[in-house]
Amino acid sequence: MKPSPSRTMPRVFRNRLNQAYGSIYKRFASVKTANVDWNPMKSNKQLSQNIEFSGTTSRKVFFGLLCLAPVITFALGTWQTKRLRWKNKLIAECEDRLTYKPIPLPKNLTEEDLPNLEYRKVLVTGHFDYSREAYVGPRLNNGDKGYTVCCPFILSNGGGEVLIDRGWVSADKVIPSTRNLQHLSCPKGEITVECVVRVPPKKGIFNFEHEKGSRLYQYLDVDAMADELHTSRVYLQQLQNYHDKPEWLAAEKLVAADADATNKSSKSWMFWKSTNSEALAPVEKNKLAKNQYDYDTAEEFDPLQFKNAGVPLGKVPKVDYTNNHLNYLVTWYSLSVASAVLLIYMFKKGKFINPTEEKLKYTKKLAS
Repeated sequence: MKPSPSRTMPRVFRNRLNQAYGSIYKRFASVKTANVDWNPMKSNKQLSQNIEFSGTTSRKVFFGLLCLAPVITFALGTWQTKRLRWKNKLIAECEDRLTYKPIPLPKNLTEEDLPNLEYRKVLVTGHFDYSREAYVGPRLNNGDKGYTVCCPFILSNGGGEVLIDRGWVSADKVIPSTRNLQHLSCPKGEITVECVVRVPPKKGIFNFEHEKGSRLYQYLDVDAMADELHTSRVYLQQLQNYHDKPEWLAAEKLVAADADATNKSSKSWMFWKSTNSEALAPVEKNKLAKNQYDYDTAEEFDPLQFKNAGVPLGKVPKVDYTNNHLNYLVTWYSLSVASAVLLIYMFKKGKFINPTEEKLKYTKKLAS
């Protein structure tokens, strides 16, 4: 066997050759790595123990929620079923009340009596106080900006003052003096108005506080409005009617005649009262005594004429309750069925899948 060339070389050349190979190896063959590769973290617990410990609590919480979900959603669906029956009964009662003939407003009506008379047509006799009108809005009507007019109404039977929602009026006709058809937009004297009784809505938690001293309201707040205008909390909505009311014009003439008579002296006042008011009274009182809701011969206006003239557009006689309980019922029961199916599937499978354990199994499979 022949000796290797390195052994046959002189010792001096062999040492130099080894030094040259060593420098080349250190320069090109060595790779510096981070200390974490060579100094791994040590732990007394195994990886499987950590996985088991972290997964047990989350699985219990998820399993508990999954068991409660069908029960809770089923209970909510049953509650919505009861609400649906209650709302259908309420709407049916209110629609039935709208078919009744109007009755005079009870004298001693209180806020507690309103739910039993909601959507009941009533007749109120008295006069408006336009100096205390309040406005709610702005509100849109077919794209036109306007406001809902609420005006105190002083009852002639001594029942105090009530709030009447007269309806929508355009923004350029908010001031009473700018309205046309004054005997309809701002009737004077004692008149009889057909309204419907409403339970005023309560203030929501997201509604802003009303600024005291202002007669402009962002939303209908009857409590604040009654305190501001010094009226009772009885809230009525005037019904929409496009017929002319000649008896209101007759009452306005009587008021004008009496006002003209008060400007004269006492002797002259007696003369004018006998020639104006008393001469006019028999004819006009016959008109007032006539059934004012028989409009077969009265002129009927177009809604656009009322809007342009500034006559408030009253409420359409219909029940406007929202009834979405059927949608809620279907939603809750669907969630109950879906969560029950998922729970049965999990029981049928027998265990819950831990993603971390599945990843470890897959890694071991690849490593092997």
